[in-house]
Amino acid sequence: MSNDDTFYGQRSAFPVSNSIELGDLDQQPESGEQYLLRVMMEADATPRFAVATNITRPLSNSAAPPAGSKDEQSENVLIDAVLPSSVWLQQFAQYFRDQRSRLVQIISNTALPDGFALPDRGNQREWKSFCYENSIDPLNSKNILYALFAMDQAMAIRLIGWMTSWLAIDKLQRAESMWLWYLMLKIDELLDHDDTHTLRQLCRKLRDIRENISQIIGNNSADIIQHRGSEIAAVNILIASVTRGYGQRDLE
Repeated sequence: MSNDDTFYGQRSAFPVSNSIELGDLDQQPESGEQYLLRVMMEADATPRFAVATNITRPLSNSAAPPAGSKDEQSENVLIDAVLPSSVWLQQFAQYFRDQRSRLVQIISNTALPDGFALPDRGNQREWKSFCYENSIDPLNSKNILYALFAMDQAMAIRLIGWMTSWLAIDKLQRAESMWLWYLMLKIDELLDHDDTHTLRQLCRKLRDIRENISQIIGNNSADIIQHRGSEIAAVNILIASVTRGYGQRDLE
């Protein structure tokens, strides 16, 4: 996978060696990689989207059609196709808490290897290289857990802010979705005003990405499932992490 990878449909979004097994699902994961593998499995429970089949034209910034017109109805259907269900949203807060508890336990049982070091706290370029490179090679997947163990709250929030600025306007890469998910599980539930502002800025960026993906899809709505379904699901998971996980529901 390259840093320019756009589509999620071909391969898993999480780098885990093929030799790792799920283990007993009633017990806590025995390793960081086993935890990642279970997250991959649970991705099957991510939002299901209704594919709009009667789209006559893509979304645009042109003047709105008369109320109740066919074009207006088509636009609403397309928007619905990239949104999670209300039932899924209602269940997400508990799912988020459960995942945080699991990750906290995994991190607490993690030991840093000799020689492991995080990039300099203020060096955004080094952090960007570290995040993307360690998301490509399955052999480096443990470095992600080591980083989560080693970084403090302030660095996690700073990295969320940096990653928000790295996001493209019309796609979400695997590396980005994975790091943002784990970073939001890593940080404390009680946030100050500046921390909350950082999460809200991320959420707004993700909403813009979702809207732009809707416009790109246009008449080719079947591509939601074939190529971008998992990407849209990841966007919605991250948005819900802010709105439901951290109580910023006005951004839904």
